[in-house]
Parts: sequence; C-alpha cells; structure tokens
Amino acid sequence: MKVRSIQFALLALLLSAPVTAASVQVKRGDTVSTLAQRHGTTVQAILNANPGLVPERLTAGRTITVPTAAQAVVRPAGIRVSAVLPVQGRVTTAPNAAHVGLDLAARSGSVIRAAMSGTVRTSTFDARTGWGWTVVIDHGNGYTTRYSHNRMNLVRAGERVQTGQPIAQVGSTGNSTGPHLDFRVYQAGALVNPYRLFD
Repeated sequence: MKVRSIQFALLALLLSAPVTAASVQVKRGDTVSTLAQRHGTTVQAILNANPGLVPERLTAGRTITVPTAAQAVVRPAGIRVSAVLPVQGRVTTAPNAAHVGLDLAARSGSVIRAAMSGTVRTSTFDARTGWGWTVVIDHGNGYTTRYSHNRMNLVRAGERVQTGQPIAQVGSTGNSTGPHLDFRVYQAGALVNPYRLFD
C-alpha cells in the first residue's frame, strides 16, 4: 500500500509542476529542434506555444515563446522514443503532402548520425529511385528511418548502431541539387512526419 501511495504522490507532484514560458530571441543558425534541446522542451511544445510558426521560416532576430517545465518530468521507460536530429543543418524542405520527409542542408562531409538505435537494413547506392548513397535503419516497433543523398555510408547492412552514432556523411548523390540529407521516417511501412520522433 505504501508503494502505491508514493506513486500517487509522485504523480500528483509531477502533474502540479508549473509550466513556464520564456521569450527567446532566435539567433543565427537556431532551429526549432535545437531551441527545444537547449531549453529542455519539445519541438511540438514550441509549435503549440507559437501558432502559425513554420519551422523552416524561423529567422534570426524573431522572438518566440519557449515553454519549459519548472521541474523535471519523469517519463516511464519504454513509452517514449528517444531520438536525435541526424545532422545539424538548415531545413530546406519541411515535411508536407508532396514531400513527407525532412531535407536538411549541411556542408558536404558533415556527419550524419542515427536518429535512434537499431539495425542497419540497407547501406547501398540507390540509382533506381535517385536516392544515391542511402542508409535504412530498422528500429523495431515498426519504425524505420532512411538517410539519403549521402557522400558516403559509414555502416554496413546487418550492423547494430546506437542513437547518435555516425552512419554516413552529407553529400549530393543521386537526384540532388546540393549537399543535404533527405531524412524520412516510416511507421509500419508508411511514411510519417519526421517531427513525430522529436515530440
């Protein structure tokens, strides 16, 4: 009985933790994702606090509201996906109906990291569909991620990778107009908005 009482007390404490918001001036090179990481919040929380904010139109000098919890939030293990942005870059194409992926422009040779841990399903040059050098990682639970237009792949099919591990370098192979990463997320084989990983 004591354990259950402690659990309810902890839950009540977490639910009563006040959420505060800070006005933050966007600096050159900031993205919604890096602001969320810096302030201990999520991309979705920032988007919810700033109706009409379009991530790829974030400009230096703009002031946005960044919600932050006054106390740490405890999340049950195994419920949330812990993911990292595969490359620090500028969003050139955000997910939309015609392009359900995230294009991140970065310098050629920049390190691309695994968004989550998993097993490399494919590491190949995909000339048939125009993806160029591509890595596909199976994360289990129906999730896979695709990293395309790479200059070179650093992992092989069957290899186990950890979250944040270097897997490729930014390039412009295949049907590409310049150095960038085309990052896509699939759930149960269907393309989903990549921002869902970072909510």
